[in-house]
Amino acid sequence: MNTQFVRFAYFLESSKKYYRTKSFVYETLEGTNSKQRKYFDLFMIFLVLSTVAILIYEVNHQLLPWVDAYETVAIIIFIIEWLGRLWVSSNSRKHIIKDYEKSQLLNQEFHLNYSLRKILKEKVSFILSPMSIIDLLAILPYYRPLRILRILMIFRLFKILRYTNSIQQFRHVLLEKKFEFFTLAILFFMAIAFGSTIIFIYEGAGVNPNIHNYFDAIYWSVITISTVGFGDISPITIQGRIATLFLVVGGMGVIAFSTSIVTTALSEKLLILKEEKVMGETNSLSSFIIICGFGRMGKVLAKEFTKINQNFLIIDKNDEKFKNKNTQDFLAIKGDATDSSLLKNIGIHKEAATCMIAITDDDAVNLSIILSTRSLNPTIRIIARANNPKAKEKLLLAGASEVILANEIAALVASEYLGQPVAFEAIDDILLNSEDAIMDEIKIEESSYCIGLKLESININKFNITLIGVIKEENKKSFIFNPQKNTYIVEKNDIFIIIGNKESIQHLKMEILTYQPKQRISYAK
Repeated sequence: MNTQFVRFAYFLESSKKYYRTKSFVYETLEGTNSKQRKYFDLFMIFLVLSTVAILIYEVNHQLLPWVDAYETVAIIIFIIEWLGRLWVSSNSRKHIIKDYEKSQLLNQEFHLNYSLRKILKEKVSFILSPMSIIDLLAILPYYRPLRILRILMIFRLFKILRYTNSIQQFRHVLLEKKFEFFTLAILFFMAIAFGSTIIFIYEGAGVNPNIHNYFDAIYWSVITISTVGFGDISPITIQGRIATLFLVVGGMGVIAFSTSIVTTALSEKLLILKEEKVMGETNSLSSFIIICGFGRMGKVLAKEFTKINQNFLIIDKNDEKFKNKNTQDFLAIKGDATDSSLLKNIGIHKEAATCMIAITDDDAVNLSIILSTRSLNPTIRIIARANNPKAKEKLLLAGASEVILANEIAALVASEYLGQPVAFEAIDDILLNSEDAIMDEIKIEESSYCIGLKLESININKFNITLIGVIKEENKKSFIFNPQKNTYIVEKNDIFIIIGNKESIQHLKMEILTYQPKQRISYAK
């Protein structure tokens, strides 16, 4: 019997289909940043609200047959959801495998009962958890013969707590401040006990016609300390009125104390909530660029990326830089870009992260960013800023794809401007400010028809586009300026550098990358 369980556990551990299925169920039900959970949560919220509406409508109306069938389907979905959460709440197979391998290592007999007890303990712990109990109670109102169970339909509304992230965060805030709330509760009950005892001693026993027993005194004390004051019970003695003054002042203090606790806790959580929101949005992008450092260079990059609708994420230690009205809509996270865990959370190891740009003012920080990034994603393109020319080689050795010497580039730009100011301003206007003419690049993919053809066969001029030059894929530092159209042969992965109208460039890209001519004549050797 023990051997069969062990074999089955190893079978599940080695089954890719089982692993994919369980991972999918976990991501759907519990995944923090998974896409399917977002849609599943919205669907479940709709299901909960619709079934509660049906139960309310049923009080004074006769249900149609299809409505009854709809609720049956909803209950089945609730049951399947609960069973799914029970399934992913623990890894039973791992307990069996771990205990079996441990017994083999120590040359001891394997006892399956020990593993089963641990598995059962974890399952029972899940079943008795507050949210699991709410899920179970939400199913019971479906059994109509016991009308008393309909009061439990309110627990279906509590199910929404599971699907709403903001409410969950508020619950976590309350749990984190449980010591402060416990202290507040003690003060509250002490004040109630003091006030109710004083008012009962002086105004009980028939003195006050509205106070018949000690519960009336407690009721008056709670209403007074909460500053509600319905007026149905009012003190008529001097001692009772003095107690009322103390309770009102104490009640204001209790309310102020509780408000400060919640406000402080929520303010501490705001940054975490924002980061989770940004990470969720980032994980939903098909491609994005990461900018580390939001100084002057970072702001220029963000501005230019926004113009061309390029998705990007900013990481900087100072979140004050993001609070400007022009930058508050950017995807930005306050954090240390050298932290591997932060980079992993934003998806640096996934294909969606296409490029990392490290442009902080500190070369040592840029070096650390490169090392952390390269350790998580060996193939990602990394562009780094070197403030000191001596740091360039170190950044390249660390794994940077390209290194930019900002000060050197600024000096070269200044010298070019002084030598040819008119031409410089014209090019600068094309690159940065022009609404129509832009500079762009086209990479010749494997599917392109023009591979092996001469440049003149493409006829770029008919699009009113100027070809400045070609960059070879194998050596991106090799730039062929103004190649001869009647002799140059287009090769796979060539990069054309062009200037022209935006719409013209789009048409040229479509023709080069998608057009398939009927006859293809290759000049390649």
